[in-house]
Amino acid sequence: GRHCAFVAPTRRLSRQTMADSIDDIMEDWHAKVQEEAFDQGTKIAQIFSGIFFSGLATWLMFANATKLAFVQRASLEKRLTVCCFINTYVGFFSAFFNVFQLTGVDDMLLPSESQFTLDLSRPIEWVLTCPMMQLVLVLMGGAKIPEYRRYLMPMFSVVILACGTTSIFMPNMITKALCYVSGVMVFGVMVYFNRMQIVEYSNGEEDLLSGDSEYRKASLLLISTWFPFPIWFSLSPEGFGVIDNVLLVQVGWAFLNIVAKFSFIFYIQRIKDLYCSRLKTKRELIGVKTHGFVDLTEGVVPGGDAALAYTSAEGERQKEKLAAVVVETMTFLGMAQHTDRFLHLLDSAEITSVSVVENLSKEDCEKLQLPYDLVSALQRRLRVWKLEMVDDAEAGLEKGEEHYLKKSMDEPAKLQQGTPSKKVATAVRFVEHSTSMSSLPGAFNDESPNRFPRVGLGGSGLPGSLASPRSPISTRINVR
Repeated sequence: GRHCAFVAPTRRLSRQTMADSIDDIMEDWHAKVQEEAFDQGTKIAQIFSGIFFSGLATWLMFANATKLAFVQRASLEKRLTVCCFINTYVGFFSAFFNVFQLTGVDDMLLPSESQFTLDLSRPIEWVLTCPMMQLVLVLMGGAKIPEYRRYLMPMFSVVILACGTTSIFMPNMITKALCYVSGVMVFGVMVYFNRMQIVEYSNGEEDLLSGDSEYRKASLLLISTWFPFPIWFSLSPEGFGVIDNVLLVQVGWAFLNIVAKFSFIFYIQRIKDLYCSRLKTKRELIGVKTHGFVDLTEGVVPGGDAALAYTSAEGERQKEKLAAVVVETMTFLGMAQHTDRFLHLLDSAEITSVSVVENLSKEDCEKLQLPYDLVSALQRRLRVWKLEMVDDAEAGLEKGEEHYLKKSMDEPAKLQQGTPSKKVATAVRFVEHSTSMSSLPGAFNDESPNRFPRVGLGGSGLPGSLASPRSPISTRINVR
């Protein structure tokens, strides 16, 4: 009886303890569920906020930027400036997603035996930044590159990264290999178009394996720094799992990413800085050119004409252009102290234009007693100069001005025959301020240091004068 009396309270105590334990377990479970729900909600909120703010930043970037179609037709200075701005966005997105990898929100466990955890922010970063780097090359090439490449080249990068990312989540080795091979093939097609752009930019003078232009070097730099990525991908657990050391894999990705983007961004910035420096040298030596205007409906300048003015100005322009290239070449060779001697030697040999330098052979240099090593270096630099220092828009302007100048040559003869042209004005070639028109026979200047006055034929003593001081017919050449 005493035993039964002892067991009953013990059973009641055990039941109470079990009930308390169950309550504690339930409370812990509810707390854990609430904590997981809080964490999940926080992650979802962060993801949505990041997506929407990234979309807002992207929209603002394109809404406030100059249309890329206009940028591609702009001067090289403008194009390089836009390329550097795009590289700024590349650096910003790379920094953001590398920091985002520390949160663990993007961690995904791969369906493989290695149980490798993938940072999904890494492929997202590449999808956003690699197309921009290809776009930089297209814009840098200017109007020589077809417009559809602004969409095609970035799309190649997106497709390559989509194939690689898809292969990561393929549990079957065959489908993984198919996705990987597809990405490698698209990469080969992209490299082919990069090579084609080099040929188009240089008008067929350069190729993937030959040439000296900065555009070719930038394209080769991008291709060579992207080439190790598919190799490292195949070796990592994300690919075929040859290397299973997580630390080595992550350090390898970081190293390749830094080398590819830093080298490309800094090289584009260097191209821009060097171009601005060379452009400043060119403007200082050649002078700032302004539009000239010739009105030939009232006769000609007594003792001179527009052809003589143009010929004189063109000769000075060619000399100054040659001097600018010589200065750059000698500086590049580390012989800047001998620049004046080389220029004097070329002048003594009556070589005053770049077209003459381009046609010099070794025999010509020996005959003229010119240093062939310097001449050959100058010729190579001239090929690069023609690619990088002359824009298609500027070349088109000069071609049009030369055309109308030639048309204007017949005007004075028509005017002296009493048949003035129906065209009131004809645009002519640029005439630099460095050319002095006061050396022309009969030319004088009493209006400004750089302008011919209105001169009629009435005061020249020539018969058949078509102009008088009050006549609207006169000759005017404006030069700044």
